[in-house]
Formats: sequence, C-alpha cells, structure tokens
Amino acid sequence: MPLSLEIVPGKAIVVRREKTIVAASWFGPTVLRPFIHPFLGPAGAELTRLGHPGDPVGHSHHRSIWIGHHDVSGASFWEESANAGRIEQLEANAASREGPEVRAVCEHVWKTSEGKALLLETRTLAFQDLPGENLALEISIELRPAEKEGRVVLGDTPFGLLGIRVARTMAAAERLGGSVLNSQEAENEAGCHWQHADWCDYSGPVTVGGPRPKGVEALPSIQAGIVCFDHPDNSPEDTIWHVRDDGWMGPCISKGMPRAIEGSKPLRARYRIETHAGGPAEAGIAERYRRWRGAGK
Repeated sequence: MPLSLEIVPGKAIVVRREKTIVAASWFGPTVLRPFIHPFLGPAGAELTRLGHPGDPVGHSHHRSIWIGHHDVSGASFWEESANAGRIEQLEANAASREGPEVRAVCEHVWKTSEGKALLLETRTLAFQDLPGENLALEISIELRPAEKEGRVVLGDTPFGLLGIRVARTMAAAERLGGSVLNSQEAENEAGCHWQHADWCDYSGPVTVGGPRPKGVEALPSIQAGIVCFDHPDNSPEDTIWHVRDDGWMGPCISKGMPRAIEGSKPLRARYRIETHAGGPAEAGIAERYRRWRGAGK
C-alpha cells in the first residue's frame, strides 16, 4: 500500500498510509531537536513513546526516535536542560512524495545554548512500506563543521547518535513479555548492554486500536517489535550498544573512542529501523539484516 509524505512548514514531516498517519518528524521553533513520533507497526500499534514512563522529567529528551549527542566539543545535544544545545532544522525538501518509499532531505545546524553553530547536518529520512502494515525508516546522516576549516570532536559517551524509546508494555523491566535480542543472540540488558552487535531488537506486547474507550476494560494486544540495524560502513564497524530493560536502546558512535569531524572528513552514519509482528526469530530479523547489508545501497 503506497505511502504519502507531506511537509507542514515550520512544524512536521508527515507520512501517511492512506489516511492514517504512520510516522511524523517534528521540528520547529519550540522543538529542541527533531524527533519522530508516532512510528506505527502492525495493526496500527504504537511501538514507541514520548518520555521515560518512570522519569518523565529527567528523561524528557526520550522522544520516541531521535538524533543527538551528549558531547559535541563539550556541548550537549542530548538532554533537555537550560544549557543544552539545539538542533535547528533549516529546511526540508521532499525527494519522493508518494509510493512504496517516500523520502525527505533535511538541513540542520547544531547550535550551542549560546547560539554558536558547531555542526551542519544533512539528514535523509526514507520511509518504506513493508508487508503486514509494517514500516521501515532509513536515516542517513552527514555531519560537518559549521566553520569551513573547523574541527569538532564527538566525545567519549554512550549517548549518541541515535536513541529509540519503545512502548512501555514492551520494556523487559515491566515483565509483561517484552525482551531484547541482539545479533549475537544475547538477551536483555544483562546480555546486550555495552556489547558489540550488528543489530538490536526490542519486542513485546502492544495494544491496538488507540485509546481505550470508556467502559472498555482492555484493548486487544499483539506481539510486535522494532529493530535497529547499524550499517557496516559506520565507524567503528563493531558498534557498541546502550540497551536498558526499562525500554530504550541506541547504537553508540563514539563510546570509548572520540571522533573528530573536520571539513575534509565529514562523519557519515546510516541506520535502518523496522517494525515487525511477533518476535525477532519469527520475523526473520537476522535474514532481513543480511539482505540490507548485502544490498549495497
């Protein structure tokens, strides 16, 4: 079923399947850094959420799917605080507006809380319709110094570039059947945290049908999941993952190894996020990754 993409000036990039909004990337003057919400899976289930359910203030920056970094030459573009930097979206252009894949190319500037521009970023968002009402998103990023001959360093931190906060019911800590699995067949935070992997999958029960109507005790639920693929061209190739049982995961691009970005050597990174029904084995996640890695895209 084809997707359609609409850019609402100063507000959002909206992706629909027929009349249903399946994803949206939010930006604008009141948004500290662009984020994607919702990101719907099978049967229209919401697989991500806004904020940490146990710490909504301290983790207000956990906005579903987002890009950021905790240490950009000493400035933070991760949490939401008075001293946090802002990733400002300058423009967005639709490269493809309708079809099985829709694509937007966005230009951003990373500014400190004092307004100093540190990085310029080109971000491509490619949304793809998958069988079974599933959705994929490929995020391609190029970062370069704002100053022509400048040098910016991504510091040693587990926070950045990509974060994913899953639905509360999927979190392993909730003990409702949620679990994490990575490409090394390690499970949950105990097995996946600070480990190298090609991909990481979070799956568990999610409700379908939207908000619960008055008088209805429970909504139906399904088993579904969301997986993040780290592209082999990303450096370091053996990506370390930050994974928590409380419902979040993210590949760390500079954990244990600061990364310098210079005008002649921009940093490029690619990730793919897919939804699926059932668990990772049932959905064939390992084979999906092998196909993506071998596609040469």
